[in-house]
Amino acid sequence: MATVPDSRLGEAELRAASRRGTAALSGREVRRVTKLWTQTILPPVVTAVLFMAVFGGALGGELRQVSGIQYLWFILPGLLVTTVSGQAFANASTSLYQARNEGYIDDVLSSPLRSAEVVLSYMIGGLYRGWITAAIVGACALPFVPGVDNWALAILVLVLTGIVFSALGVITGIWADSFDQQAFIAALIIAPLALLGGVFYNVETLSEPWRTLTMFDPIYYLVDAERAGITGLHESAVWLSVLVAAVVAVAVTLWAIRMFRTGRRLRP
Repeated sequence: MATVPDSRLGEAELRAASRRGTAALSGREVRRVTKLWTQTILPPVVTAVLFMAVFGGALGGELRQVSGIQYLWFILPGLLVTTVSGQAFANASTSLYQARNEGYIDDVLSSPLRSAEVVLSYMIGGLYRGWITAAIVGACALPFVPGVDNWALAILVLVLTGIVFSALGVITGIWADSFDQQAFIAALIIAPLALLGGVFYNVETLSEPWRTLTMFDPIYYLVDAERAGITGLHESAVWLSVLVAAVVAVAVTLWAIRMFRTGRRLRP
C-alpha cells in the first residue's frame, strides 16, 4: 500500500488545523454575540422597532404614502440596511480591538491560521450579529407590510452590506488605538451616512445641493437597492448599486486581510 509522503501529510495536518482553528475562532465570535444578547442584539432591535413605531405608525398616519407605497414599507429597507451596517461594524471592530487591548490577539497570531482565515472569523461574528438582528426586525415588521417584492435581491443586498461593514470593522479594530477612535468612526461617520442615506425620505424630493450631496453617500445606494428588493421602488439603477457594493465588499475585505498580514498595529 502506498504511503503518503511526510511533506504532504504535514500539509494536510496543517490545513486541518487551520480549518479547526477557523471554526473555533468563528464559533467564539458567534457565541460572544449570543451570550451577550442583551448588549448585542436587544438594543438595536428595540431601536429599529421604535423607529418603525414612531415613523411608520405615528408619522405614517400623517404621511400615509411615499411614492405611492405605505410609509412603513418605505422605511423598512433603510432600517434593515442601517441595522446590518451598524451591528456588523460594531461587533468586528469591538471584538478585534479588545483582543489587541487585552493582549490575547497574540494567541491568534501564534496559531496556524492564515491572515484571511482570521479576518474571516472576525467578520463572521459581525455578519451573524448584523443578520440575526435584521432578521428579527424584519420578522417584527412583516405582519404590517404588504410583503417582499424580490427576496433574492433583498437578501443579496443585506449580504453585501454585512460583508462591507464587517470588513470595515476589522480594519477599524486594527487601526484604532482607543475606544474613542473606534467610537468616532461609528458615531460620526457611519451613523450620519446611514441616517442621511434616504432611509426616511425620498431623495427625489430634496432640493439642491442636498440631493446631489446624497448621491455621494455610499449607503444611499445600498438602501435604494434594498428598497427595490422589498418594495420594487428604486431611484438609481439597481444593477449598478449591487455591482458597486460587490466591488467595495471585495476591496475592503482584501484591505483587511492585507492589514492583518502586515502585522502593523496588531501588537503594542
